[in-house]
Amino acid sequence: MKTNDQIITKNTDDALLWQALKRSEKAAFEILLKKYYTVVLNYGVRFYRDKEFVKDCVQDLFVEIWNRREYLSDVISVKSYLLQSLRKNIIRESTRLKWFREADKISEEQDFNVEFDIETYLISRELENESLQKLRSELDNLTKRQREAIFLRFTQDLSYEEIANIMDINYRSVVNLIHEAIKAIRKNWFISLFSSFLFIY
Repeated sequence: MKTNDQIITKNTDDALLWQALKRSEKAAFEILLKKYYTVVLNYGVRFYRDKEFVKDCVQDLFVEIWNRREYLSDVISVKSYLLQSLRKNIIRESTRLKWFREADKISEEQDFNVEFDIETYLISRELENESLQKLRSELDNLTKRQREAIFLRFTQDLSYEEIANIMDINYRSVVNLIHEAIKAIRKNWFISLFSSFLFIY
């Protein structure tokens, strides 16, 4: 499909796809859906672990985008926009459903499951499996917001500004969250490895 002399394909820049979507070009919407559905779902199930509930929220998000396509604003990053929108949808829908309000409500203390590709991270640094287990343990010790920020930064490769928008906090708070998380991991991980070294030798 051509639009403004541009051929819409899966390799088309996101900004052009977004503009084509706003002009009701279904091919652009389908490409964005295929490209980001799994990305958005993976983020959602880490924010809240009820996968079926999150799936519904993701589907509602894309339906809403298509239905409101003519009124969408321009975005700098489509991925950042989708993640931010899903986060808001999950929180909003959790307060609408009576059964969900009676169960565990989503709050700032809700657990956040971080499972980015630390195997690749460690393998690239020639670290052993024992070190991998220690790193997993340190990730579990981070706060929910630290884990979310780490996930968005290192798994989704988002900028600090994008993370701030998604998490609805200021830029400095994002920098501090990630800095403190990395510092805690490095400190505790080093202590753990050093203790193992002393025990062995």
